[in-house]
Amino acid sequence: MRLGNLGFPFGAPTTEPGSAGRSWNIVPSLAVQLMGTDNVNQTSRGQRSDLITSIIPGIFATADTSRLRGTLSYSPNFQIYASESDQNRIAHLYNAQALATLIPQSLYFDLRGTGSVQATAGGSSPQGGLVTDRRNQVQTTSIQASPYYIHRFGGLATAQIGYAFQHVSQDGNNQFLSQGGAPFFTAQEFTAHQGYAVVRTGEDFGPLAFQGQASGTFYSGTGVLDNAHRHIATIEARYAIMRGVAVLAEGGYEDQRYAGVPPLRIQDPVWAVGVRLTPGPESVIIAKYGHRDGFNSFYLDASVALGGRTRLTANYSDRLATSALLAADLLSTTSLDALGNPVDTLTGAPTLQSYSSSFLGVQSSLLRIKRAVAAITQTWPRDSLTLSVYHEDQRPVAIAPGTTGFAQEGIYGALSWSHSLAPVTNLFGYLQYGHFDSPTSGSGDLFSANAGLTHQINPKLSAILQYLLITRSGNATNGRVTQNIILVGLRQTF
Repeated sequence: MRLGNLGFPFGAPTTEPGSAGRSWNIVPSLAVQLMGTDNVNQTSRGQRSDLITSIIPGIFATADTSRLRGTLSYSPNFQIYASESDQNRIAHLYNAQALATLIPQSLYFDLRGTGSVQATAGGSSPQGGLVTDRRNQVQTTSIQASPYYIHRFGGLATAQIGYAFQHVSQDGNNQFLSQGGAPFFTAQEFTAHQGYAVVRTGEDFGPLAFQGQASGTFYSGTGVLDNAHRHIATIEARYAIMRGVAVLAEGGYEDQRYAGVPPLRIQDPVWAVGVRLTPGPESVIIAKYGHRDGFNSFYLDASVALGGRTRLTANYSDRLATSALLAADLLSTTSLDALGNPVDTLTGAPTLQSYSSSFLGVQSSLLRIKRAVAAITQTWPRDSLTLSVYHEDQRPVAIAPGTTGFAQEGIYGALSWSHSLAPVTNLFGYLQYGHFDSPTSGSGDLFSANAGLTHQINPKLSAILQYLLITRSGNATNGRVTQNIILVGLRQTF
């Protein structure tokens, strides 16, 4: 929750399910993949080859009825190693959101969750990378359930009150910077209970709008979230000075507490000023500067259509979080597109699941995280091209008891491309280059390249052939790490 951009549950949709029809769509599937690699443990010395068989049952379901609207995409990945059988595992990959109408126009129940896998030590391809070493893997699962009540006072105001339950777990081996030292990552989990209330003015106020909100969140978990809490109350005003231009002002108070070394307590005023621009029906820009989480920060969220085929998206945030909190907050600020991929609730732009990126190492500490993302996408009838830039800076604020924390930073650029050779055949590829500075991988660079082909054999059977190269240097890896991967697979839907 950043600088007045509250997202769900505060920005939960108030339209009734069933607006696009009354239907169910359930598509079971089964995929089998063979993946060969020349460096299964992703090391610079003593590389070992292996053949990994993946069996991936899946289900994709959508609902749009008079009482329920939602999307579910779940694909557990059963991986079997030919040589290193001790690395056999199951990875749970899923995205799900559902909104149920209990009482039309009044009472709703929202349920959502996500699951992903990332490299604990970082230094791997941030997008599309395959983590083949189980000992360097974190499985993140999160779920959120929220009943809420909405009441409309005609065109005067709308009030919303609700409760949100969250549970997040991160499972993986302890990771150490040096033998005999404290780990920088340990398995962690938390449960959160949040109560919230929002009042928004309606159209009767014309160009002037107000929003008052209050939320209280209590955490029960491990590490810095042991007996932690995050409470905040704010009032935001928006005034449209002309068509497509509105100025924003916000004020309030926050009370936050986190365990750790040192323990952190924030009791500060909250304020922000900014602007909201809507240069077109498919474009929105929100920029703010203010004080939250105990420090001054800038916030940007933008999605701008540049003509009919090009779109520019950009986001900048500066916040306090742990990797587990990032997973929970992503549920509150994203929705799913028609294919089950997360998109920004405000702008509709694709969302990088930053908590599951394998670029930087995963820590258990509370961090101040500065993140900037920008991308420009051009779409043609048979081609799609995206150029993106990503930068992240992490600084520890409170160290989880029994662990160590450290600062790390990274930046990368990526170019992705897809081309339709025929209605049933597609080419895709991407190039990525980045530089990182992290004690887990040292100071070094990363290059990855991916090329693949998908083909629809018949309406229910598809095939994939893919090649992936990852190479990185770093003074903590004792040389350059290079990994080649070839993947072939079939997927049958039913």
